[in-house]
Order: sequence, then C-alpha cells, then structure tokens
Amino acid sequence: MKQSRTFKAALLGSGKFLATLTGLICAAILARLLTKSDYASYRQTLLAYTFVSPLLMLGLPTGLFYFLARDRKHGRSILSGNLLLLFLMGIVFFIAIWSGLNELLAARFNNPALKDLLLIYSPYALLALPAVSISACLVSYNRVKSLTFYNVLSKIIIFGSVVGFALIWRTPEAVITGTVAAAVLIFIPALILMYRATPEWNWRPTWLSVKDQIIYSVPLGMAGMVGILAMNLDKVLVSSLCPPEEFAVYVNGAIELPVIAIITSSVIAILIPEFSLMYQQGEFSKIISLWHRAMVKCALLIFPIMVYLLIMAPEAIRVLFSARYEASAIPFRIYLLLLPIRITHFGSIFMAAGKNSWILFRTAVTLILNLILSIILIRQMGYVGAALATVIIIYLWSIPFNLIAISKLCEVSLIRIMPYGVLLKLIVITGIPGLLCLVVKSYLLPAGDISRLAITGIIYAAVTLALMIRTGLINRSIFKTALARVSAWRDKQ
Repeated sequence: MKQSRTFKAALLGSGKFLATLTGLICAAILARLLTKSDYASYRQTLLAYTFVSPLLMLGLPTGLFYFLARDRKHGRSILSGNLLLLFLMGIVFFIAIWSGLNELLAARFNNPALKDLLLIYSPYALLALPAVSISACLVSYNRVKSLTFYNVLSKIIIFGSVVGFALIWRTPEAVITGTVAAAVLIFIPALILMYRATPEWNWRPTWLSVKDQIIYSVPLGMAGMVGILAMNLDKVLVSSLCPPEEFAVYVNGAIELPVIAIITSSVIAILIPEFSLMYQQGEFSKIISLWHRAMVKCALLIFPIMVYLLIMAPEAIRVLFSARYEASAIPFRIYLLLLPIRITHFGSIFMAAGKNSWILFRTAVTLILNLILSIILIRQMGYVGAALATVIIIYLWSIPFNLIAISKLCEVSLIRIMPYGVLLKLIVITGIPGLLCLVVKSYLLPAGDISRLAITGIIYAAVTLALMIRTGLINRSIFKTALARVSAWRDKQ
C-alpha cells in the first residue's frame, strides 16, 4: 500500500511538473514571437480563466476521489454526474463572456484587445473543465499507466498546437485559437480513458449523486478559489493598475520554478497519511521529528536553487525570454525570496489535525492584507510593489500564523517547530559558492549568457556539493549505495 501511495504521489507530482515546464517553455517561445503588448494580451486572457477556474470547478475534480472510493461499482454514473456539472459550469463561463464580461475585463485591464480575445477563448472551459477529472478517475481505478500516457500526450498536443499557431501567424488571436484547438484534441481521449476505466454499469447520472457531489465539493471549491485568488492577486492588480507592457514584464518574472512544486508536493503527499495517524495517536514529537527531516531534505535542493538563481537571475531571464524582458529579473528575484518557506507545506499539519478551516482563514486574511498592501505599493513603486507586498505579507502574517498554530496543535514550543540551526547552516553553505559565482561571472567570464550559466552552474554545483559532504549535510554513504545499485544492475544485464 505504501509503495502504491508513493507511486501515485510521484505520478501526480510529475504531471504538475510537466505541465509547469511546458507552460514555461511555451511562454519563453511566445515572448520571442509576439510583441510585448500582444504577449501581455495573451497572458491576460489566460489569467481571466485561471482566476475564475476554481469557482467554476466547484471542487468537483477533487471530490471525485471521495465518491469513487465509496462506490466503485457505480463509478460510471458518478463520473457522468461529475462531468455534467463541470460542462454546465463551462457553459456559465461561455455565457458570461458573451454577455459582457469580456468588455468588463478589457476595461478593467486597460487593454481593448482583450475583448475579442476572450470571445475566441470562451469555448475553452466547456472542454477543459471536464478533462480535469481524469486524474481522480484514473488514479481511483489504478490506471496510473494510462494517466501517465495521457499527461505526456496532452502536454505535447498543447505545446504543439499553441506554438504551431504562433509560428504561422504570430498574433495573440492565433495563439488563443491554438489553445482552444488543443483543448478539443485532448478532451476526446480524456473522455474515452475515463469511461473505459469505470465499470460497465448504467452511465446515466442520478439526481441524488449529483446533489451529493455538489454538497461535498463546493466547500473545497470555495477554499480553492480563495487560494487561487491569493496566488494570482498580484497579477490581477498589475493588469488593472499598470500598462499591458509592464504586465508582460511582471508576469514573466512572477513565476514558480517547476522543480519546487514537485519536490515539496511529492514529499508532503507521502507524509500526510502518516501525520494523520500520528496525530490521532497523540505522537506529536514524532510528527515534528518527521517534519524536520522532510524539510531538511527538501532544503538541500531548494536552497541551492534559490541562491544560484538570485545571482544569475538576469542571465536566466534573458535566456528564457530574451533581452526585451531583462527587467523581469527584478520581480523574479523578489519571488525567489519565498523559496525558504517552500521547503514544506504548513497546511499538512492542519489537515492531519482536521483543522482545514484554519487554512481557509489564513488564506482569506492573507488575501485581504495582500490586496491592501499591494494597491499601496503598486501606486508608489509600480509593478515591483506587487511582488514586495506578496513577500511581506507572507513573512509577516502567514508564517507567524502557521508557526503559532502548529505550536498549539502539536504542543511544542516555537523554538522547536522548525530545524532553524540546520537551515541557517545550509543558507551559509549555499551562500559561499554563490559569492564565488558572483565574482566569476563579474570578472572572469565572457558576455554570453548561456556560457555564464553553464560555467557558473558547474562551479556552483561542485562547490556546494563538496561543502555539504564536508559538513555532514549529505552522507558519503549515499553515493556508495548508489554506485552499488548501479553495479548490481549492470551485473544482471
């Protein structure tokens, strides 16, 4: 059972990683093919849907896990009800856009081009929303290989369609058309795979099943909506208060690195069941101990990434998005300051304790505080203020709330909640090679960004690894074990 959970967590994490990576590569290509204003229009169109998608989904894809686990025999009927509700919410989005929401958003974002782009984009939700349920459906019926194949295939289709349309016509209208076309292409195999996975029973949804899914899933959807609002608030405010060209610069810097999500989410997905069992048994010290070990392991990867990219941010941005977006390095660096808290998921302790309402409260207050401070700082400093406001509120409100709440839940002092000493030691160790790379890139290297990234990357990785081994943060036996396994595999071949 444990291996199965681990595999499923890794599978879902890899899907998220692949989706984020594909999106990042698409953004890098489109930033070169489109003008700044056209690129901003494309990103604002997607932002409009991203902002409302949690409300449209109503938590239904997540709720499907619960209902299929309870009644596997009638899974096809449950699935039909789920997809029907999601399709109806897609119709709501479609009608809202054609009823004037497009004009409202175009005026709010100070971008007239958005009006027609949203009309082109309006059918997207009809197909994209139902397709989201495929993960819950296939994982519930142990069709993990099919899900892996679908994830890879769908990302290739999306990438090929979006970039293909952009290469031929190089307009935001073409890119949005390619996005909608990709949704059509991936919806059909998603539907086939979902219905093949469910038992051959009556496929017609029942009113009772539909009602139960609504009652169970809507609270999840509301919590997800607040989370998405908090995550994308800065982008919405920059769109509303700044010119489209400045939004284009900002949105390329305000990105989350794909590797961070897969590291933390995969580890926490495995630990949450263990946390829940330990909490029920009152083993709070074991929870904290296990949590510490997980944080340190994640930090061994995340801290070096943060330090290196803080130093090499201009080069990384120019390589990804071209020199036109060099100013994106400023919000990029500001957002990198959030990586120290990405070594864990504080909500995992709340979920283990059955305190999901605390997560909603924390997120809602974060949203309100961030809204107020962002508006103030954007008016004073421009789009940079949005990034600063996000970081300030998270460190001054969210983190203290998390630490105090976990201290009470686990009956432990604030000093013992996190492995502060090890984390501080790791910051120093990763900072030393960072200073070395700063000197190397400033005085010893040619002007080429790719060569700078390659040479400093090799130097930084080698020195950091050596220091971690020397200080005992990484055990030498890990490498011996890995070599032994490789040798054993070669002998079997």
